[in-house]
Amino acid sequence: MNVVIWVQYDTVATQEKSKEKTFLRQAFSALDKPKGSVNIVGVVESVAMPINNLNTIDKRDLVNIDYDLILVTGHDVNLAPILAEAEELGLDADKFVLDRTVLIPGFTLEKYKELRHSDLSILSMGWWAGIAYHKLGLPELSTTIGMYTNEESFMNFLPEARWHLKKDLHFERTEYNHDLGINYPIFWLDGTQWFMNGFTNDADALELWNARKDKINWSNVLVTMHTSSPAVLERFNCLPYAKKACFVPFETELESGFYVNTAPCGGNLLHAAEGIITGEVQAYDVWDLLLYGKKTPLK
Repeated sequence: MNVVIWVQYDTVATQEKSKEKTFLRQAFSALDKPKGSVNIVGVVESVAMPINNLNTIDKRDLVNIDYDLILVTGHDVNLAPILAEAEELGLDADKFVLDRTVLIPGFTLEKYKELRHSDLSILSMGWWAGIAYHKLGLPELSTTIGMYTNEESFMNFLPEARWHLKKDLHFERTEYNHDLGINYPIFWLDGTQWFMNGFTNDADALELWNARKDKINWSNVLVTMHTSSPAVLERFNCLPYAKKACFVPFETELESGFYVNTAPCGGNLLHAAEGIITGEVQAYDVWDLLLYGKKTPLK
């Protein structure tokens, strides 16, 4: 595999910064299987920084280079403007992948391309959707990002989610989060409660909610949640969604029930569920889950 490294401007001011703020080393380890299969054919910088002291090529010359993948590395990189720049340069945007994305077990460029073009909308009870979009560098086609709700509200919301989202979101109050050190807004939507702990004021939360709800692709929706209740799982399994995953701490034969071992996460089911999408909990093929809603065990 011929790989180009695309260094974002804030990446490698020093060697130590590179170690701390990029996944480049781990990404190459993931790609380079079998060992020696990856060949670096060039390094480019989004913005040239002499302090990096890198042996780079001009990114405009990439049109003349034979490569299979462009690995984008940098601290908390937003892929969207890079893809826009790629199109301006006449490059194949489908070959641009974030270093953090290739760390998801089972990554292949073919599956990533398919997912990128699928316009997937993820509706989640907690931060699962937001983590997934960030990890994958995909457009955020969901309202349930930077927020969470409880099981009762989510289960009341899901059966008629499209109808509920036509209603107005109503601000209730703010609440202090000791872990984050912020006050965050809480809203009600048609009888369901939403805790917007990814926001510090109600105006921003409301603006993004309204913008994102119109972007949901109802022809390709994945719904995710976690529960310790077999009864809730049974209700969830009957929901009218082609793709759905409920992470549970017990074995189940229900199609939408995804057992996760919480022991590595100190018994915390929420962290174990989020570990599925980050790759920290390696139980299922995340790509099959995102693309097809399949419960495929990792080999």
